[in-house]
Order: sequence, then C-alpha cells, then structure tokens
Amino acid sequence: MKKVIKRKVILFSLPFLLLLLPILAFFALFVGSSDSSTNADVKTNTPQQQTAKVIWDRVLKEGGTKEGAAALLGNNQAESELQPSIIQSNATYNEAKAMDTTLGGYAFGLAQWDSGRRVNLLNYAKSQKKSWTDTNLQVEFMFEQDGTDSTLLKQLVKGTNVKQTTEGIMRKWERAGAVDSLSKRQGFAEYWYTFMTTGGDSGTGGGSGITPDIPSGWTLDKPINTSGYLATSYEYKQCTWFTWNRAKDFGITFGMYMGNGADWQKQAGYTVTTTPTIHGAVSFSGGQTVGGQWNADPVYGHVAFVEGIHSDGSVLISQSGTGFSTVYTFQVLTKAQASQLHYVIGK
Repeated sequence: MKKVIKRKVILFSLPFLLLLLPILAFFALFVGSSDSSTNADVKTNTPQQQTAKVIWDRVLKEGGTKEGAAALLGNNQAESELQPSIIQSNATYNEAKAMDTTLGGYAFGLAQWDSGRRVNLLNYAKSQKKSWTDTNLQVEFMFEQDGTDSTLLKQLVKGTNVKQTTEGIMRKWERAGAVDSLSKRQGFAEYWYTFMTTGGDSGTGGGSGITPDIPSGWTLDKPINTSGYLATSYEYKQCTWFTWNRAKDFGITFGMYMGNGADWQKQAGYTVTTTPTIHGAVSFSGGQTVGGQWNADPVYGHVAFVEGIHSDGSVLISQSGTGFSTVYTFQVLTKAQASQLHYVIGK
C-alpha cells in the first residue's frame, strides 16, 4: 500500500516539476550570468593590460569590489609596472641572494615581495614546478600562499572607495617605504578602474575612457604610454609631469625643477621662441587661453607638449592636468592661437 501511495505522489508531482524546469533554467541563465567575477568584455592588447585583467578578475572572484581591484592594480603598477618578472632596481637574478630571508632591497614580482616573502614566493614556484615570473602563479601566491598577508588582502580589496582602498593596501599590505607615492598609486588605481569598467583598450587610441582619440587628420610620431612615467619632482597627472615625461619619450630632457607651467618659458639655459617647435614644450602664462576652449590657471599657468605641426600652421598638443577626465588629452590650436604662445626647446 505504501508503495502505491509513493507512486501516486510522484506521478502527481511530475507535472509541477516539469513546469518548474523552465523557470529554474531562466534563473540559471540570467541570474548566473550576472556574476561579476570577471569582466569578459574588457579588451586587452598589451602584456600590461593582460596582467591587469588577471588580477582584476581574481579580486572579483574572491568577493572583492571593482574599487578594490583597481586599488590593488594601482599599487601593483607603482611597485612593478605590472611586470611579473621585474626585480628591484632592474637587478639580475642571483640564487644565493634570492633565497636569503634576511636580505632586503632585492624585491621580486608584481608586488615586489622582499626578504622572507620573496623566499616564500620562490619556494612556492618550485613546489609548483613553475617559473616565479608566471603571472598566474604570483596572483595565486598573492591570495592564497602569502600567509596572513593573503587573508589581509582579501579583506582590503572589499573597499568601496578607490583612493581610500589604495591607501589601505599601500600602508597595510604593501607596507611601502615611499609613502609619498600615494598620489601616484591612486592615479594608477583610478586609471584602471576606468579602463576595466569602460571596455578596456579599443586598439584605436580611444573608446576606453583612458586613452583619448587622436584628432582626425593627425598622427603621433611615437605612441603614448604613461604607465612608466615617473612622478618624482613633478606630481602625477600634473601638466608638468606629463610634459617632462613625454619629452623623455623622444630623448629630450627638461630640468627636474622647471617650476609651474608658466615658469617653463622663463627658465635660464633653454631656447624660448614664439615659433611652434615640434617635440618642444609650449608654456602658457597665467590666465592665458588654451585654444580658446579654457584658460590656464591664473597663478600657475600651464604647459603642454607639441606633437605635430601642419602646413597650415595648426598645432597638435598633448597635455595632462587634474581637471581632465583622462590621464592625458589632445588639443588642436589654430595658427593664430599657436602664435601667441612660448615654445621651450629641450636638450
């Protein structure tokens, strides 16, 4: 009798189960697809971007936030330029030094692990029969094999404010000696947050929210990659920081202490002209109009880099500044506008 009842219950329930299947499938498809553990649509075209994507995805997989992922990337970039094979001060690998837990100042990898943490990374790589330079191995070490620091990192990347989380990771997890690099780290973090949340690198110089479009009809003699730009005497994302570093891309040198943007045209030892000069710096006086679109700061002025000059006298400049939504931007000046400015020729 019991068997008959069970059979009737099963037969009675079957139609309802069949009705539930499409509903369950719907939730599996749409609710499951909303998982934010990865950003599959982010386009990466360089090794640095690909490394950043691995770290970003791992943070989200660990339950971290996008802000936390960006903050970790900002710190990693400041430490290693997101190059897993880098050794501090570009030193070469020495097994005896590398395996000495008491030796500092010989940091390895994405997070520049040093002393005992460096040795732990190397031992973990050996246990996995992989090179310590492997990106995925280092990310696994970061989150699972770095002792209590792995536990700490998983908590830190849950932060919801990019700048605050960047500082937290720098002070508590990186324990960086150069705390004056905070603004640089925060700038990198904001860069990666925008990059990862706006589709990544389109491969055309625009569309990511990070790299602006080159104005139509213009080309660059060299591509711009600010990831390795130094922020020493010139603060990150200041006009002076960008112009000084962009000139370096062409082997052109300006002084480390040229002052504010308006001061560049007044520095002794440099040729200054009102004739637009390719790959020179263009210095704007305080309050001077920048292409008729905005005015330079009334006190500090502005400085930019001359990327190109057309036969009609128009000039393409690249520039940075805290007021721009991107790390740098382009602007075209007419011949008349360009003739009002001072061009500083580097060495």
